[in-house]
Amino acid sequence: MDTLHDQICALVKISLEDKQYSDFISFPISAHTITKIKKKIYVNLENYTCVIHSDEIRHIKKEHGDEVMHICEIPRYLEKFAKIEKSTTRDKPTGKNIPCFVFTKRNSNIDVKIVKMNISKDKILRLKTMYEA
Repeated sequence: MDTLHDQICALVKISLEDKQYSDFISFPISAHTITKIKKKIYVNLENYTCVIHSDEIRHIKKEHGDEVMHICEIPRYLEKFAKIEKSTTRDKPTGKNIPCFVFTKRNSNIDVKIVKMNISKDKILRLKTMYEA
């Protein structure tokens, strides 16, 4: 059986090769990550799921190029993040500010930022964007 990493990398590959492809991968937020977030920003993400969708993969490729390959590492980055902060991001279609979390993972001499939209009623963290900072 493929690992979650392999499944996400396969989704990235297919999503970039086929612009019409529309699928997603979801996985639960780990207990370790939930505990770490509670301690750092006092937010309870128990029973939350992380979702990575084809459209978001294509958005990251368009806006940030090869940084799209970091998407395969999201489960590890969420497990080993160096910093988390609450923020907002503007939803382009509606113009509304949407609450989100920004996870920062330190890799060698770069920081990788993962922006997750927090949809609390659904208990889903959706990938908004991801980039090197």
